Amino acid sequence: MKLRDWQIRAAKTFVQCFGGVLVPEIVLLLNNLPVDISAAWKVLFPVLCSAIAAGIAAVWNIILEELKKKEGEENG
Repeated sequence: MKLRDWQIRAAKTFVQCFGGVLVPEIVLLLNNLPVDISAAWKVLFPVLCSAIAAGIAAVWNIILEELKKKEGEENG
């Protein structure tokens, strides 16, 4: 299995999601909009969303690699 490949993909997904979730939060704070969320949740929410997305990406890539491996064994 290409362990390094799916690790890189998961890390890239984490970074992309973290930025995508964090940027709107920063915009809200900079615009002084009323926010009812605690300061800790503002930090943890982007991390949580990014971790979930990265985990999904990692599992998806592992499944794809296993399917490719099985397909290769059946054909060859």
